[in-house]
Amino acid sequence: MSAFSPAQMFALDQACKPIREAFPAAHGPYLVGTGTTRGGYRDVDVRLILPDDYYADVERALGRDAVTLLALAISAYLAAATGLPIDFQFQQFTLANEHLGMRNPLGMRSLGHYVGDARPEVK
Repeated sequence: MSAFSPAQMFALDQACKPIREAFPAAHGPYLVGTGTTRGGYRDVDVRLILPDDYYADVERALGRDAVTLLALAISAYLAAATGLPIDFQFQQFTLANEHLGMRNPLGMRSLGHYVGDARPEVK
């Protein structure tokens, strides 16, 4: 259960599809942090986990500052697309797996996953 309505999750999931397509070697993106549980949140944590060697290649090719700027740009894109306060970050696989917690995959759902409470039960 997340802190978001079906409409908010739909918007977030749809906005993440291009990220998933642009980084096919990555794991995710994932919704992590306080947004994965019911309750309050300050921002919406979205992480894209890159294999260690791929992360190093990207950082070497672009530079650390450019990777940070790209993450900020993706945060702004996701915030504009969803109306949610997004904190997007790239993470190395090894470092990401040091943190335990729920990861909700984004960018791969169909419309049937966004059922609201008012929908009649199908029998």
